[in-house]
Amino acid sequence: MSSLKRKMKRDKLKDSKKEMSKKIGLFNKIPDHCLACHKAFDKKDRDMVMSWSVVVRKETETVRLYCPECWDMAKKLVEETRDGSEDQISDV
Repeated sequence: MSSLKRKMKRDKLKDSKKEMSKKIGLFNKIPDHCLACHKAFDKKDRDMVMSWSVVVRKETETVRLYCPECWDMAKKLVEETRDGSEDQISDV
């Protein structure tokens, strides 16, 4: 029974290594500027890394980067659109 546990543990470790290598590969695809306003991004600046937003599409393996100002503006736009569509539905 212990050999089965070891095999399962090895398989799990292999899967996690594959997943980590995929994520590291996607990290190398992070652009060096905001997609919306083209503000420069420094991967070595801790504050930038912690405050900027990254959107990853696993299917197409695309990585998009947004500065905090553009990200907030996009979130507000989505909220306004969402609120507007609810009003239109309730009027019908």
